[in-house]
Parts: sequence; structure tokens; C-alpha cells
Amino acid sequence: MFATICFVALLLSFRLLPFASADEKCLRIAMPEIHSDQQKLILYQQVMKDAGLCVHPLVLPQIRAISALGSGRIDGVFAAKNDLPDMAKVAMVPGEVLLGSLAGYLVVREGPIKSFSDLSTEVLGVPLGATWCAGIVEGYANIVKVPRGTAMLQEMLAEGRIDAMLADAYSLGLTGGVPDGYKAIQVDHFDVHSWLKAEFASLKPEFDQGTRNYLTALGR
Repeated sequence: MFATICFVALLLSFRLLPFASADEKCLRIAMPEIHSDQQKLILYQQVMKDAGLCVHPLVLPQIRAISALGSGRIDGVFAAKNDLPDMAKVAMVPGEVLLGSLAGYLVVREGPIKSFSDLSTEVLGVPLGATWCAGIVEGYANIVKVPRGTAMLQEMLAEGRIDAMLADAYSLGLTGGVPDGYKAIQVDHFDVHSWLKAEFASLKPEFDQGTRNYLTALGR
């Protein structure tokens, strides 16, 4: 009986051991919610594989991606501004591929508002987890942070649940552009690259090639 118990305990101990898996050799890359479509995630994984790199894409809002970098739960980010290393407090290296040079917009009803500083009591919707607009909205009290990004902001704007919203040009274009009766006022401008933790800098050639292939496959 004692021998049987010992044998079972031995089996359980093997099951609990942290065996290495294939995923451990894959870079964990945070993808923005606008790339959360399963087909896009599979495509990204495939083009990276074709470039000689194993990746495991994870859909995370930007603010969660920054936290995950700091805690070691991810190894890179598909798209971020140049302030990513400072925000994550982690040594990072940018990819060579420019994903975009984007404008950030305040979308508001046609009328007297000409700049962000003209807002007073308007209910402003911002994408939950977005970091590019953090400095812009600092000190503004009437903010609603919205999940599902620009798509949900567009719905809330149409329903009158918010009076204005912030969106980057790329996300705005993917969700139908500026609605009728509204205007887009530029409030920011920034370049966007893919990023890896500095410890993976030697993989940049493959990473950059995979990024190029991904953009080509998306028709960009």
C-alpha cells in the first residue's frame, strides 16, 4: 500500500513540474484591439513563422500591455509610440518598420469648438487603455473610458451618450471615419513602431521582416 501511494505521489510530482513547452520559445507580442480578429492573429503568427520567428500574439489594450511588459508577461508590442520604454520602465528596442505616422483627433459636433481647450462640460469618450491621449486629457473631469475602442465610441456618439471622442487616425478610418455633422480636430501626431524587449534585440531582422510581411498581407 505504501509503495502504491509513493508511486502515485511520484506521478503527481512529475505532472506539477514546470516542463518546457514549445510556447516558451515563442515571443509573446501584445496586439491592439483593432487587430483582435482571429484571422489577423493567425496571419501575424504565420508571417512571423515564415520570417523565422515564433510568436504568440495576445490581444491587450495598450495600458495592460505596458503593465505586462513590466511584469515580464510579454516580450514585445506590435504598435506603440516612442515613449513606450519610459512608460513601461523596461529597456526596449524599436523595429525599423514604420507602422504609421498618425494623427490623434478630437471628434466633436460641428460648431464653435476649435481645440481641446475649448471643451468645458462636454462628455468626452476615450478608448479604454489608450496611452497616446493620456497627457491630453489630464485635468479634464468629464471623461468616459470606453472598452472596444473607437468602434464603441462611434456608437456612443451616434446615440448621444457622449458629446465628443478622441481617436487616432488609423482607428478612426477603420470604423467609418468622421460621422456626418461632426469634425475632426488634430490634437496630436506620433510615429508608431513595433517593439521588442532589449534582450531580444538580436531577433530584430526576423521581427522586422515579419512585420513587413504582415503589412503587405494586409494591403498596406
